[in-house]
Amino acid sequence: MEITVDLVDDLAAGATLLGSGGGGDTGMAARMLRHALSQYGPVPLISASDLRPDALVVPIAATGSITVMIERLPAGGCFVNAVAEIGRLARRPVAAIHGFEVGGANSLFACAAAAWTGLPLIDADGMGRAFPRVDQVTFNPGGIAAAPAVLVDTSGNLVSIGVARDNADAERLLRAALPALGGWAATAMYPMNARQAAECGIAGSISGAITLGQRLRDSQRNARGRVGMLADFGADLLFSGGVVEVVRHPRPRTGGALTIEHQGAAERTMRLEMADEFLLAIDGGDIKAQVPDIICVLDSRTWEPVLAETIAPGRHVDVLRIPAPAAWLTPQALPLVTPEAFGLRVLNDPGTLPLRGPAA
Repeated sequence: MEITVDLVDDLAAGATLLGSGGGGDTGMAARMLRHALSQYGPVPLISASDLRPDALVVPIAATGSITVMIERLPAGGCFVNAVAEIGRLARRPVAAIHGFEVGGANSLFACAAAAWTGLPLIDADGMGRAFPRVDQVTFNPGGIAAAPAVLVDTSGNLVSIGVARDNADAERLLRAALPALGGWAATAMYPMNARQAAECGIAGSISGAITLGQRLRDSQRNARGRVGMLADFGADLLFSGGVVEVVRHPRPRTGGALTIEHQGAAERTMRLEMADEFLLAIDGGDIKAQVPDIICVLDSRTWEPVLAETIAPGRHVDVLRIPAPAAWLTPQALPLVTPEAFGLRVLNDPGTLPLRGPAA
């Protein structure tokens, strides 16, 4: 399979849904990817097993603020330089780009980085959705070190994190560097060989996002197809109604909570807790979905996904739950992405995930 210009809109749609309200606006990233594909041609989408087991693979992401990125637009050279520096540090050539975060804009950045570097893209990522921290990847419980990590800004400044005590420290060091780099940076980290990528990456996530996006776009054009789409992806419609309240935390914290009044029973409400993404869905007093479940909020009329940072009272929405990627449901991985990892305390046993809620 190849990533072509014709598939960009499908990838952007699927990635936005998998962002669970976060991951950044894919619009600008989609325009950038179209330009890269038009200039350099299609990107081969391969499996890690297609490479030699010892081939060097590098996950790519844009870290920092997507909002700032609109003011400081990315250039291909940032990503090319980050990949090249990883190869220099490893003293061997990079064989392929690996997805880092399929939810949101980073799925498109990975594709664009492959086009800019002339390398194939492995059909996998480390999240299967969107998460806010770079240590919230399946590479982490897979035993892959985040460092060496390379960050490059639009001015050509390069910061390298050679060694970190653990991946949580790599996250903290990276966040500390971003303000000096203008708020965001092209980032190459978690370098690994193809054998490791096959073991700890979430295989098929890029092509899966394209398929999901195709079905979502079909459902936006034809509402009769929505039930079939939910069934095919194992998703649930949890709630439908109008947003009546949005409470946001004061900065520097992000997120907050919103309340949705059911469309057919005003006395019934759903509360959604959110950070950068939607984290917890509570219908009355019952938890219907919780991270790492993928909680999606869509405009009821258009079925366009709604971002957590832009949702506002008065909007009529559908709340969906897509099952958590299986890679997150292991004893080693789950503690990184439960509600407790985001500062939320819940009473039910997280070992019972994935949760199943009745249809709205």
